[in-house]
Amino acid sequence: MESHLENIDMMSCPSCSQRNEKRARFCIHCGNPLPRRRKVWTKKRHILFGGIGLILAGAIGYLLTGGIESKLVGKVNGEGITRKEFSKRVDQAKRFYESRYGQNPFQGDAGKENLNRLRSDILDEMITEKLLLQEARIGGYTSAPEEEIVKHLEMIKKRSSLSEVDFTKMVGPLEDLKEELRRRWIISQFIEKAVLKGDEANGELLFGQWLTKTKAKAQIETYEKLESLTTAKASCCKSGCGGGRARSLDPKLEQEAKTKGLEYYEKKTQKKGANARVTDFGCHIQVDIIEEGKVVVSLTYRDGEVQEI
Repeated sequence: MESHLENIDMMSCPSCSQRNEKRARFCIHCGNPLPRRRKVWTKKRHILFGGIGLILAGAIGYLLTGGIESKLVGKVNGEGITRKEFSKRVDQAKRFYESRYGQNPFQGDAGKENLNRLRSDILDEMITEKLLLQEARIGGYTSAPEEEIVKHLEMIKKRSSLSEVDFTKMVGPLEDLKEELRRRWIISQFIEKAVLKGDEANGELLFGQWLTKTKAKAQIETYEKLESLTTAKASCCKSGCGGGRARSLDPKLEQEAKTKGLEYYEKKTQKKGANARVTDFGCHIQVDIIEEGKVVVSLTYRDGEVQEI
């Protein structure tokens, strides 16, 4: 028996010191439990928990980057613009245009272009608004008097000439509109007092220069993929440059081109309230006049003069 046991992997019982097979759970002599083999489990446990650690690290990394970014359309100086708020703004703008022009503005190929342009303009607007609110907050402009907001809201309702129900359908929840009015009030006060400092005669030029410099210093990230927007091309583009690559433009020259373009459009159509986008394609400087979310006319700007494309 003894010689047979010598050929088996044995261990001593810590209670009675008698020898037992290592795989035994209890001592065959005294009946007390024997210590379990833990080396292999300990090693496996380290591997297991190491794997879990990697999984957790990956999950946390996803939440801190891709998971969060999927809920954002962009960031301005680290402050996010949520996809939910972006979609709400787009839907609100669509309701407004559809209430005035029916469903046609966003149907068919032209409608897709209009919607794409609308989304692009709103994203740019939200980035600018976020930047302005950040600068306003730094300057101490953080709140709006409630009586001013209520007064503006009632003024908008009155001008719309719509019933309460139709007005709500057009603009959405009134609390959202009030929040938008608060933001606008803060921004307008900041621009008037901190940026223009009373010089309203040169307000558009001063604000344009200030905004260009402020945007250049800001850290702006966008995650929303928008299709490229088509605009009319000048003859120089058609003959070779294919539209060109947009280049950075001197803020003063950009403002001059924008002003000339709007003056031309307002004189021609007797309409006011349009916006303008200026792009330097290298072969020419182009001014796109934008009204109700779409380009209504494209101009070239050279030596203080504009010309329709």
